[in-house]
Amino acid sequence: MTRSASGDEQAAEDSLGLRFNIFARRRVLHTQRYWLRARARLERDALPPHKPVFIIGSPRSGTTLLFRLMRRHEAFWAPRGEGHVLWNAYQHPRHKGWTSDRVTKEDIKESEPHFLYSAIEKMTDGARFLDKTPRNALKLPYLMSLFPDASIILLRRSGLDTVSSLIEGWTVRHGVSYRLPEKLELNEYEGRLWSYVLPPGWQERKRTTFADIAALQYTTSYEIAIADLQTLEPPSYIEIQFEELLRAPAAVLTDAFDRLGLGMTEPVLEMARNLGAHPVQTNTPPRAEKWRDREDEIMRILPQISPVMKRLGYSTDVKA
Repeated sequence: MTRSASGDEQAAEDSLGLRFNIFARRRVLHTQRYWLRARARLERDALPPHKPVFIIGSPRSGTTLLFRLMRRHEAFWAPRGEGHVLWNAYQHPRHKGWTSDRVTKEDIKESEPHFLYSAIEKMTDGARFLDKTPRNALKLPYLMSLFPDASIILLRRSGLDTVSSLIEGWTVRHGVSYRLPEKLELNEYEGRLWSYVLPPGWQERKRTTFADIAALQYTTSYEIAIADLQTLEPPSYIEIQFEELLRAPAAVLTDAFDRLGLGMTEPVLEMARNLGAHPVQTNTPPRAEKWRDREDEIMRILPQISPVMKRLGYSTDVKA
């Protein structure tokens, strides 16, 4: 779908407050990265972390809930949020002409492994490293080259709910990840701020809608991750369905920890028994079939996301 030419509605632009907030967050990241680089220069040797765990999936697929459950295990150390201070230090998309967040082992820079190993060593202080960065769904060959004994956890979720949540996030300007070198001219928004993962082919949709971009983010995240996972041995990755995680969190996590060589712990069980007491950030309160609030948009892009939904094990027999 191309941008409407009717002009009936004024596309939103970025507020001064939003731009200032993003600027402040960038300064914090740059400061943290500067400190980590300085420390890495002082370290003569740094070893890869032992058996790190990477949670991946489409943005807004529920990775934050899984991450918050898992990081309560005493075996792990994890950043409070996503690991952009690490992964964008050398692999920011501006270094590749803003093509996308896709990174492979051929993109690894000479000094990059030392920086990452030193930074993670400092952060974890001997604990097992746990990371949740949805953009890493496009970076598995890169990650597995740097961390050959890593485990990957792929979180699957229905495209109906995920794309709906992505549209909502774009609407409220949540998850802003990049300031693009060129302006987006979407039906709902005009500006340079991109939210969530930057998938290959994004330029072709810069004059469409939030729904079209969200569909591309969902499909590309899973298509690329699934293709890359085919090159890994089964013990190296675990697949979890978000809906099953909500239905039986203790059972799902017990199985995942067992496959990671860990036992269940009481702090994790305490949260798993009462997820409602540990709300995860949402733009509006969750409820069943919330995606029907924007049913027209979802039904329009359903043909775009149906192949991936089927591949992930979800029915696409949806009635309007």
